[in-house]
Amino acid sequence: MDKETIKKELVDKSNAILAKHGENEILDSVSVMNMAAKTVFLGSLKVYNTAVVPNIIKDLEKELKSYGKLTLRDDRVVPCCAPSYIHISFNVSIDK
Repeated sequence: MDKETIKKELVDKSNAILAKHGENEILDSVSVMNMAAKTVFLGSLKVYNTAVVPNIIKDLEKELKSYGKLTLRDDRVVPCCAPSYIHISFNVSIDK
């Protein structure tokens, strides 16, 4: 599968998961890092409803792990002048 197809599928699956859990933010794009031995796809999601974060993480694991080695991270962000949210980042590493 080519990189553009994987990028599109990662965006589509991530946005479907966000919509399923009632989140209005969408993922616009996934970054790609090309290395000698692997290609890494990086995505970043904002989740405002902290109650659904565990379910979103579970769904991301289920949907994205088939592409390659998946790493997920979540951090609470508290901006000074906007609502707080949970930042969920994913990293999918595919060996060449």
